[in-house]
Amino acid sequence: MFKNILQDIVEQSGGGISSAVMGYDGIAIDQYEKPCEGIDLQLIAVEYANVLKEVKRTVEILETGDMEEVAIRTERFTVLIRALTDEYFVTLTLGRNGNFGKARYMLAKESFRLREALA
Repeated sequence: MFKNILQDIVEQSGGGISSAVMGYDGIAIDQYEKPCEGIDLQLIAVEYANVLKEVKRTVEILETGDMEEVAIRTERFTVLIRALTDEYFVTLTLGRNGNFGKARYMLAKESFRLREALA
């Protein structure tokens, strides 16, 4: 069930390469990825899970409300991360020239379906 939703996110985001539903422990529940030479997309997701745990903890310490979304842009990729529950989040990796706005929209739109699938 997750795979179809993740594929929709990647295929309709305008430059999507991969998407995954993950726990804050770094373990992927499911993922969908297009072939991408020269990079381990699974490793990226796991490492960003570690960063996200720290961001989540910082947001809680600052009492600024629940974390909703994080974007990390590098020379080659943009990784969007959207919180789903206290335990899970979804990632979307875009190529450098991907459509950032459409990617954010797709993550927001499909978050409801992903939350339902987690329940």
